[in-house]
Amino acid sequence: MARMPEFEHIYRVYAPQIYRYLCSIGCPEHDAEDVVQETFVKALLRIDTFRGECKLFVWLCQIAKNIWLDQLKKKKHEYPAELTGNEMASPHPFDWLDLVDRLEEPYRSVFICVALEGWTYDVLAKRYGKSTSWARVTYYRARMKLQQMLSDEEERV
Repeated sequence: MARMPEFEHIYRVYAPQIYRYLCSIGCPEHDAEDVVQETFVKALLRIDTFRGECKLFVWLCQIAKNIWLDQLKKKKHEYPAELTGNEMASPHPFDWLDLVDRLEEPYRSVFICVALEGWTYDVLAKRYGKSTSWARVTYYRARMKLQQMLSDEEERV
């Protein structure tokens, strides 16, 4: 299990990012605060299950996403009359994250760095050893690919 000072550092670093991530996938701000807290409680209890096959941030985002989805499912069962056929037919706001996972590299990494982690194009360009223009164009293309993937998904529904 992680020592508390290390975990406190992890919390300080990642809590704001997890909060932004939750808001970006459609979680209301007042719910996002609670989900962030619950995410770190679960992460602390399950840190020994973290195998390091992905970045810690990705693991924490997955925990947060699952907690929020569980809350949505509970609310759906509590208030079934509020869900109309139109709402059920449209994709959920969190579906796009699955599409991000399907992006090929470097589009996936660039999109995550800019959209979820708030990196600037200059920082991104330095990280990849490319120009700032490359970073802008790659992010733009990632967004266009995601929009096309979303359109394709909506046509299937």
